Amino acid sequence: MDTSSIAIGVLLMLLFVGPIMYMILKQNNQDKNRLKNLKNISNQHQLELNEFELTNSLLLGLDSRAKKLVVVEPLNNMQYNIIDLNAVKVSHVSKKGLPQVNGTKGDPAITHISLDLLQKNSKENAAEIVFYDEDDDTSYNVETQMFLANKWDRLIRSNIPT
Repeated sequence: MDTSSIAIGVLLMLLFVGPIMYMILKQNNQDKNRLKNLKNISNQHQLELNEFELTNSLLLGLDSRAKKLVVVEPLNNMQYNIIDLNAVKVSHVSKKGLPQVNGTKGDPAITHISLDLLQKNSKENAAEIVFYDEDDDTSYNVETQMFLANKWDRLIRSNIPT
């Protein structure tokens, strides 16, 4: 092999691998910044998060000792809500869907997945945590978001005092 063949091979490899490496580094940086923001919010409220989740449209953190849930919406100017799980009576995953035109008739096409937390004192929602919304272009696929919603439902249920 001569030098020009090696140079062309290295150049082509950089041309194809370079953008992928850039995207990976960019995503890692974004995740670090989001985690830092979540930890800053928890530190401001003297919370120690032992569980957390980072997605494009949602940051979640749970302090099981203090029974507090931190919900941050990065797309909404990093607005956050701290939910006291002592005031929550019920947690359940809510799905909304439309009938499918193509495909299995019994399975609706899911358009919205949320985790609803109901207050002890009333039938009002303490919070609605949206994991998937068809109109939101930052959501991952439905199955992934359904898995995350069920995971957080189990975590919250285990931390709701009875």
